[in-house]
Amino acid sequence: MKKKLLYIFAFIGLIATVKTIYDFLKYENDASQYLSMCGSVKVGMTLEEAKKVMGDYEYYRRGNRSEIWTSFNNSKEKTYYLTYPSVFLASTGTEIYFDPETQLVTKVVCGE
Repeated sequence: MKKKLLYIFAFIGLIATVKTIYDFLKYENDASQYLSMCGSVKVGMTLEEAKKVMGDYEYYRRGNRSEIWTSFNNSKEKTYYLTYPSVFLASTGTEIYFDPETQLVTKVVCGE
């Protein structure tokens, strides 16, 4: 009985390890796709155009997708940007800054 339990736990551990590796590889694939598409996004595009270029048309079906962030600097001015997953060991990911009133892209950062 103890041997059977040991095999069951070993099998569960193996399945969990395989799933973790699969999820990591999927995340890396998504992040590198975003990074490669980032070069096509230009300042002055509408936010909708930029999202289409980046592949956000299937936003709700993707596990690794963009997120909208708002930050404040010392002058209490808000900064709005979309951020995308970054590849492993990258210092920053892909970020698309935009003006919320005009919905135009103001800055693009394609990972560093």
